[in-house]
Amino acid sequence: MEEINKILMDVFKLPLEEIENDLSMNDVDNWDSLSHMNLIVQIEDACSIELSGDDIAEMTSFEAIRKIVTKYLN
Repeated sequence: MEEINKILMDVFKLPLEEIENDLSMNDVDNWDSLSHMNLIVQIEDACSIELSGDDIAEMTSFEAIRKIVTKYLN
C-alpha cells in the first residue's frame, strides 16, 4: 500500500502523516471530481488494473480505496 500512499499524497497534495484510513471525500479539500479521476488513472497505471464504474463510485475514503485496490491485487 506504499504505492497507494504515494498516489494519495500526489493527487491530494497531502503530507504522508495526514494519509489516514478514515479520511473521506468530505475531509480532503482537494478532493473534487477532477482529482478523483486523476486518482483513478494513477491507481490503474501504477497497479496495472482496470477499475469498474462501481468501484470508482465506491472510492469515497482512503480505506475504501485500499480495500478496492487490494481486491484487484489478490
